[in-house]
Amino acid sequence: MTYIPKNKVKSNLYTQGGEFIYASTKEPYVGDYHELSTGKFYTGKTPNSLNIKELIKPFDDEGGPNGPSSSTPYAPLFPTLQDYKNGEFVRYFICRRNESLFVEIDKANFTKYQQKDPTISWKLYKPFSLFWVLTGDVNQVAQTNRNVTELVEAKENVLGLSLYLKEDWTQYYKSNP
Repeated sequence: MTYIPKNKVKSNLYTQGGEFIYASTKEPYVGDYHELSTGKFYTGKTPNSLNIKELIKPFDDEGGPNGPSSSTPYAPLFPTLQDYKNGEFVRYFICRRNESLFVEIDKANFTKYQQKDPTISWKLYKPFSLFWVLTGDVNQVAQTNRNVTELVEAKENVLGLSLYLKEDWTQYYKSNP
């Protein structure tokens, strides 16, 4: 364990999701984290936490996916308690225009793509959203989410979205939230 001066660390930070992914696996991260003065992020409240793993932001400074163009980091938003009370939530995505590369993004970035914000590479990506059912009869939830996804694929011409979602039509489902 290397000593790091307190003025070189921002400790006791927390993310609710959509902000970071694990650098090694590209899976989303929710929980405590800390930031070093080098600009790097790690799991755990402090550098002395156990099992620290490096985190990265899923988007680069231009608002596009962070990492090589051939990879698609997975950075979903997670439903809130209010979303479960409502029984559904909106998922936001971008799709690279010249290939079937999808990234799930937050509403703020989605708005930037919709409004063609000059600070991001909006020309390369097509933004679209998807209503996702969270509660109810599990079979009905699965069928509805599948139907909505297939409609969005056809309407927005974003073929491959079902595969990107791994056809997991009950993702985030809770029978009793």
